[in-house]
Amino acid sequence: MAPLVVLNVAEKPSVARSLAEVFSQSPGSVNRPMQREAAQIFVSENVKFPSVLRQGSGRPATGPDVAHTMITTSVRGHLASQDFGPQYGWSNCPPMALFDAPIETTYRDDMQPLMNMLKSKARSVGVLILWLDCDREGEAISDEVRTVCLEGNPRLNGKIFRAKFSTVLPQEIRRALRSLGRVNEHWVQAVQARSEHDLRVGAAFTRFQTLRLQKKFEGFSDRGVVSYGPCQFPTLGFVVERWARIETFVPEDFWSIEMSIRLNADGTVHNNQEGRDDDTPPQQQQQQQPNRYQLGGGGGGRPIHFTWKRGRLYDRVATMALYESCRDAGEAVVTSLTGRPKNKWRPVPLATVELQKRASRYLRIGSESVMAAAEALYNDGFISYPRT
Repeated sequence: MAPLVVLNVAEKPSVARSLAEVFSQSPGSVNRPMQREAAQIFVSENVKFPSVLRQGSGRPATGPDVAHTMITTSVRGHLASQDFGPQYGWSNCPPMALFDAPIETTYRDDMQPLMNMLKSKARSVGVLILWLDCDREGEAISDEVRTVCLEGNPRLNGKIFRAKFSTVLPQEIRRALRSLGRVNEHWVQAVQARSEHDLRVGAAFTRFQTLRLQKKFEGFSDRGVVSYGPCQFPTLGFVVERWARIETFVPEDFWSIEMSIRLNADGTVHNNQEGRDDDTPPQQQQQQQPNRYQLGGGGGGRPIHFTWKRGRLYDRVATMALYESCRDAGEAVVTSLTGRPKNKWRPVPLATVELQKRASRYLRIGSESVMAAAEALYNDGFISYPRT
């Protein structure tokens, strides 16, 4: 019996190349030269793993390995987009009508070659495996690829499988090939609901506030569209909130006391007063290190830093008095020693809004630059879809 021909579709070219490389490493596989149409196409024959037709539950498959012919290609994110028909233009209906208007699914002109390629390849295969990113957005793109391939070959209905993987390491790809599942329809519907909500709310409120402001203020019509979006509006709120905090901030001087000791390798306290003049007035020490009075330190060994329970004082005279009392005492007594384990968890993935907030706050990078960098990382296969 001839080997089953399988079409594998990845979300980006880099993942397709990694899949093809893993398929080519299968013992006894034969690789054909790479083809280039709307995307790169890789073909590997005699790739052995448990029959794809006996899978679909997402659990590890049992049974002997059989030969498959693997055709591998990729898309570039979403194929389709949603919008209102021309009869719902700005001058054709009030903004409220957009909440009930039908939504049309369209494909951009630059996606037509990719769609034609998928339809053409789908006609010559018996199975489709979707290797899109394993998140909600990837599930929605899987649904779009599935729809296009079914248009090219309706016989694929019931023979479409979903690969679940987190990396493109060989062992991860081989595991995914032996535990194929199905498209998660609940995730697909969740993304579709969110997309419809974004479109209806964004379009209706954009038209409403733009038309309202044009009527209310003279000359406003020359300033273009005042857009509104479920993500855009909260982001603007974060920007305004940060701006208000900066504008209303009143700087205030404060002082604190810091103390540290150093331990030798045997655990004894390292006593080194070299380079320190105990007769130096505190006022001069403050000039050397503004707003900070430090006791101990110097020399080698492992440092131990003590924290002051009061943290900081806003009275310089009171801080100086406490500082002098510590200097006069000459020594301190440790009354208790406690310790506890500390766990540092790996960071969780960032959503788009949180990514933009942190990049702006900590790296001083604008939203446009952040999203351009995220898109580049996504295309190179380093991160999942930037909207998630």
